[in-house]
Amino acid sequence: MDRVISLYRRPWPRFFTFCLLALLALGAGCSRDGGGPVTTMPQFSLAAAADGSPINSRDFKGQTLIVNFFATWCKPCRQEVPSLIALQSKYGERNFSVLGIAVEQNDRAVRNFMSELGINYPVAMSAPDTPRTFGGVFGIPASFLIDRQGNMIRRFDGYVDIQVLERELQAIL
Repeated sequence: MDRVISLYRRPWPRFFTFCLLALLALGAGCSRDGGGPVTTMPQFSLAAAADGSPINSRDFKGQTLIVNFFATWCKPCRQEVPSLIALQSKYGERNFSVLGIAVEQNDRAVRNFMSELGINYPVAMSAPDTPRTFGGVFGIPASFLIDRQGNMIRRFDGYVDIQVLERELQAIL
């Protein structure tokens, strides 16, 4: 439970939150080998955290992606960023990109976070409906592995170790 931070500040009992996250993990529905249906990455146009310019889903057409929902105040998110930076550095030349989506309002805090951690991939500011369009993001970090055809083939709720991300990524590159 310590590795997934709730997006909501309501005082939910820990057991209810744990059960909800377990159901999401079991029924994420975007794993090819999990027997669930393959879903397509939603269309979006979001403001870049760095300068406010638009980041569109169509900008990533034909690329393999890891879309990572995060917040600057989230400790597991902060722990995961070095892995995402390393993957971007290692596979960026192979038609791959990480896309960070910040689920907070303070773009200045996001820019400072990006600078402090040396983020080398694009980061967008989430719109209110963006987490819903990705199938419901109820906790962070949450990441989606997307193949070159735009199919969301794997969902990761909570912190994910780099070895797991890299193994999954290598399978579809």
